[in-house]
Amino acid sequence: MRDGVHAPVGGEPGARTAVVGGGVMGASLARAFARAGHAVTWWAQELGDAASGVPVALLNPYRGRSGRAHPDDLAALRVTWRWAAELRAAGLASGAHRSGVLRLADGPRQARAFAKVPGLRPLAGDALPLPFRSAHGGAWAADGGWIDPRAWLAALAADAEACGATRERQRIAALERADARRWRLIAEGGGSSLHDRVFLATGAAAWPAGWVRALDGPPAFERLAGDVFPTRLPAPSVPLAGASYVGPVVDGGCVATAAIGGHHRPPGPAPDDAARRLVATLSWAWPALAEAGVHGDAAWWGVRAHGEGNRPQLREVAPGAWWVGALAGRGFLAAAAVAEAAVTTVAAR
Repeated sequence: MRDGVHAPVGGEPGARTAVVGGGVMGASLARAFARAGHAVTWWAQELGDAASGVPVALLNPYRGRSGRAHPDDLAALRVTWRWAAELRAAGLASGAHRSGVLRLADGPRQARAFAKVPGLRPLAGDALPLPFRSAHGGAWAADGGWIDPRAWLAALAADAEACGATRERQRIAALERADARRWRLIAEGGGSSLHDRVFLATGAAAWPAGWVRALDGPPAFERLAGDVFPTRLPAPSVPLAGASYVGPVVDGGCVATAAIGGHHRPPGPAPDDAARRLVATLSWAWPALAEAGVHGDAAWWGVRAHGEGNRPQLREVAPGAWWVGALAGRGFLAAAAVAEAAVTTVAAR
């Protein structure tokens, strides 16, 4: 920081871009803008806070009871796999695994729906990968997979900084209009920086009152919470997607165990019966889970932002200030594509 203004490190002299947020959306924005040649200041006190601290993230665009994939989600998955390849080419451990994703049918109607979805391959009950079972079979999405969030976020951060992004490990105390063209961000620990544009990737967190006054108002979204519990069982060879899901958890660089997650509910800590409910929900598909149960308390609980139409939002909340969020549980699937869309939106101006 020089005289309170970060010197540009790339792109045209006026392309000073601030990104606020240490989750997957903030990290993705920092990488995308830095790679596009912008002088990026990324305000992230820590990585993987809030919803991005989930211990495993599935890359599954085949959502809902029908399993039908939204075109935006399919496009986002392709971008995410491209980013994973780029990170590996840069010598970084991305934590992304193209393992495929399994959906199980809970009845003949859902099995018929899965059979009509492009990209899903129907599986008979006796063809399901162990340890899962379903009398009505299921479907296999070969282009899905899963991510170790800690590795993915660390790789995004390293690549962003290698491309010139400056990471400030402080929280923003104030956001204010410096003049007709620029924004001033003031850190809790002192110091400030001037930027031509600001991207707020603050997830489901409430905006401080000062931000609300400086901007046109907070975005509208619904807050829903979810829980993830570690099991006492080894991780299956493939993740299971759905309203409740099973995914592998990486411990010390190795896949150590499986975790179960789900239960969208009102915000707040996990209720006392959350683990029991998840086990009951998933035991029909994974019989061994009923006996093994979970191991200890919740590995994670967090609140996610769901916006209008349950689609990610890229919204200008004041001239030169953008809110990016409402990823609705698809953060690790959608963030890379949304970040590239943000760069394209800025370039078009």
